[in-house]
Amino acid sequence: MDQGVSGRDGEDGHGAAVPPLVDVLALLEASVEALCAVDWSAHGADALADAVGRIEVLARRLEAGNCRATAELAGLHAQKGRTPGGVAAMLAQKLGLARGTVHGRIEAGGRQATPAGRASASGQITGEHERIIAKAVSSLPGAMGGEAKIAFAEELTRFARSASPADLRAEAARRVAELCPARGRDREEHQERQRSARLGAVRADGTSTLTMTLTPRGRALVERALCDFGGPGGAVACEPGSDDRAPEQRAHDALVHQWALGSTVDPARPKGVATIVVRLTPEQLEDPHAVVETDSGTQLSVRQAVSMAGTMPWFVSLLRDGREELHRIDVDAHPERRIASAIQRLVLYAAHGGCTFPGCTTPARRSQFHHVREWSRGGPTTIANGALGCPVHHGFVGDGPAGWTTIADPATPGSCTWLPPGVDRLTDV
Repeated sequence: MDQGVSGRDGEDGHGAAVPPLVDVLALLEASVEALCAVDWSAHGADALADAVGRIEVLARRLEAGNCRATAELAGLHAQKGRTPGGVAAMLAQKLGLARGTVHGRIEAGGRQATPAGRASASGQITGEHERIIAKAVSSLPGAMGGEAKIAFAEELTRFARSASPADLRAEAARRVAELCPARGRDREEHQERQRSARLGAVRADGTSTLTMTLTPRGRALVERALCDFGGPGGAVACEPGSDDRAPEQRAHDALVHQWALGSTVDPARPKGVATIVVRLTPEQLEDPHAVVETDSGTQLSVRQAVSMAGTMPWFVSLLRDGREELHRIDVDAHPERRIASAIQRLVLYAAHGGCTFPGCTTPARRSQFHHVREWSRGGPTTIANGALGCPVHHGFVGDGPAGWTTIADPATPGSCTWLPPGVDRLTDV
């Protein structure tokens, strides 16, 4: 426990004098009162943006401080013989909280010496980020050394500083799967056990609910439907710019439209059935439980990926150094066209997996076809002159002083090198 904050001896860990706890709390309460009395409408956008950021950091630090105090209080009660469950129940009743919430605070307060705990205490990440990292670390095998676990936690903490909790949770799961490949079978079996779909009763207004827990295969299919039909104007006929549906309503209509397509398609000619691209190496094909990703970033096992094909015919492209070698189809049949064909995009999906800008993790489905040599300068629409770029990094390319350029990479045919502003030769990078 921090002796200075507790008020026991009036000094912090470095011997500096600090006010007693009662004075610190009084000052905090007065500051919060003053903050709540601020007329926010009297301030401009810049001042409000600065205030929102600073208040967020303070809120995170207060949450971490409250967790530390709760953990210390629970420790004092434990010294008197009370069980952890009894302490949590007592505090939950006193504070009007759920017992699980108090349990979470006690546990978080005891983890503030960890990399994620320190980042949470300083306001760099939220308490939810810290809990996700703690859960990921606890799932690592016991045979993994302490230093390796600390390094794992530090890497996730760095990722969390600029990621949402949802993105952090997905990244943590991906990294755990990479470190524990032997768990592939158990992971897949767990996913299959958890899958469920429950159609609720019809309500008085005629609507009903559908609650689902999706396997990776199910999620990949849903993501494909939302990508194809979930945008403005998707799945409904309307004038451009006149689609006033909420995102949730568009998602509903996209799924219903996809289900309607699936129920009317001739199995021998699967027009309209969602296409999902999965990149597999020969080594991965030998391990049915290896984790691979779809072009939207969803993780699933090799067995699940192969099973998705079913009786449907798939276009299989053998790629070597970015070149399509089966010659089943002339993928560059129309180099004079500005817009890349669907087959060209599929080959780039398989070759690159996503945006080719250094360090970018945007999956292929949210990336665009980029002409390495600009179309305006005679660059053809071919696989050799194509690369994937997300909307953000694709927009980096331009003729202005801040524009990036791209050049073909002779060491990796079918790929390219991104050159920052002011650099026009590979040797200058």
